[in-house]
Amino acid sequence: MRTLIADSAIHAYPGMVAVVTSRYEGENNVMASGWHTYIGSSPGMYGISLRKETYSHGLIEKSRGFGIQFLPAHRSEWIQAVGTFSGKDVDKFQQFGIAYEDGISVNVPILLEAYLAYECKVVDIHTYGDHDWIVGEIQQTYRDDELFLDEDVPDFSKLSIPLYVGRSAYYVADDSLQRKVHPFYLSK
Repeated sequence: MRTLIADSAIHAYPGMVAVVTSRYEGENNVMASGWHTYIGSSPGMYGISLRKETYSHGLIEKSRGFGIQFLPAHRSEWIQAVGTFSGKDVDKFQQFGIAYEDGISVNVPILLEAYLAYECKVVDIHTYGDHDWIVGEIQQTYRDDELFLDEDVPDFSKLSIPLYVGRSAYYVADDSLQRKVHPFYLSK
């Protein structure tokens, strides 16, 4: 039964976690962001929600660029690790053996194991509550086309996607998912 509660309840999980990369003056970082979304097209825009205190926030604010990556389920441990430790304290690329290449449009690391990645140029940063909403215009997209069906739908027979449910736990979306299709037609 539904009840009234005093505090706001954040209902954002399960959900995909974006892996955010950044670079400024030779300093690289990688972190996990549970609050993110594609927010517009023509041009493509992507938004991430970060606390100002994060190491990535400072690098992004100074460089005016960031990368967004999505990793397959067998890399959920990386996602958790880069979301747990601070780049102020550890080189997460080296510590966890995360390979990357340099972006071609924005000076950010692009993870080699990402099945989808964006290079984004910052166009706006605005504070909401205790987080900043950072919006970037997508400058370059990378996608492993072998892992997608028509209309950009993941091919779950080839790709397993980690879904974060909180408290360091993940479910895996794969070909065991139940699929429901609901075509609605209006009669004339």
